[in-house]
Amino acid sequence: MVSTIVTLIIIVTAVVLMFKHFDVRLSLFICAVALFLLAGKLPQIFVIITQQMTNEKTVVPICTAMGFAYILKLTECDRHLTHLLLAPLRYGKWLLIPGGIIAAYIVNMAIVSQSSTAAIVGTVLLPLLLAVGIAPTIAGALLLLGSSMGGELFNPGAVEVVKLAELTGQSTTTILAQVLPINLLASVTALIVFCILVLIESQKTTIASEEITKTEQNLGIKFEINYIKALIPLLPMILLFVVPVVVKLPTEFANNSVAIAAAMLIAIVAAGLTTPKALHSLPTAFFEGAGYAYANIISLVITATIFTEGIKANGLIETLTNALANRAMLAKFTSLILPFTLAGITGSGSATAIAVMNVLVPIAAKINLEPVKVGTLVSVTAQLGRTMSPVAAVVIMSSTIAQQPPLSLVKCVALPLLAGLGVLLIAALCNWI
Repeated sequence: MVSTIVTLIIIVTAVVLMFKHFDVRLSLFICAVALFLLAGKLPQIFVIITQQMTNEKTVVPICTAMGFAYILKLTECDRHLTHLLLAPLRYGKWLLIPGGIIAAYIVNMAIVSQSSTAAIVGTVLLPLLLAVGIAPTIAGALLLLGSSMGGELFNPGAVEVVKLAELTGQSTTTILAQVLPINLLASVTALIVFCILVLIESQKTTIASEEITKTEQNLGIKFEINYIKALIPLLPMILLFVVPVVVKLPTEFANNSVAIAAAMLIAIVAAGLTTPKALHSLPTAFFEGAGYAYANIISLVITATIFTEGIKANGLIETLTNALANRAMLAKFTSLILPFTLAGITGSGSATAIAVMNVLVPIAAKINLEPVKVGTLVSVTAQLGRTMSPVAAVVIMSSTIAQQPPLSLVKCVALPLLAGLGVLLIAALCNWI
């Protein structure tokens, strides 16, 4: 009993440290050390670190996906995709509101970094929004919502997808098939509520398409779209989900990590061929991206795993399992509310999702729930919670581009995100998902 109480105090301490803007990794690691000391198993930390630093199931997919994102930036394929998505929105002011969110959402599918998505889309979208009379706060909130509320979860290299595949032993295609309806339900709800709020609060003025075109030209936004470049960011998903249906692949590609790495590397070659002048820079850009992923994402995976293993070492997982036994509804409620709240406090969707998944997914089957579905709920709600955090990197990036305080953007997206969470909560408790 005493051990359980002390374990809970350490967990709360980790949350408080992150809320006080301590580095997420440092907060988790310090408290993980305390947890292993409490359990008398401190040497086990070094075993876990060694395993996770070289874990091909997480390192390979995540690092190659981010390496690909850096190649897209080098070859400007990401910009061409952004311009292609935004091109139809020139025909009216009110198309820019839902269309801008959808465009950022799709770009985030290809580029797993939310702040990078905001930076790429924002430089094109924000000037258009402001030029047609949309308030800066609404423009920034629109960018934030599209860049952060879940597009990443459709990328097979996303950290949450990779971790869930590792925990459940399922393929990424199986994981993404489960993610699709749940993620879209939350995202579409948030999109609709946001659009309704904007329509209520904004002046309903009509802007002619000629005025928008003129604005594009004055701002230097309009340029020739290379359609091949624009489609390159989506190539890995085509290779992973379409090609296996029509072509029998070698048995080696049954391994998730090998399949994802192959898709990303083939797409990198394709991106390089669209920009011959950049060929000599491809290796540097790829490994810079992979290094960024290791330093900023894999490090979160490692520390979150150490932290949750420390919780397990003190028997709290068994206590939680017993508490949730025959209480499937309570477990579903926990998988929705806990990650949403923690991500909102800490500003980290990935670290929160991994930590909560490490606890709930392994015990899901024991409490009569589907592990993949539990992990999906955790991943989606962590994304929603992160988007509501004023300390999240994507919120800060969006506020910088829009030149508005982070809290102002958070206030604009709070109700839509809560609506998305509410719909998931109702659907989960009614066993619709």
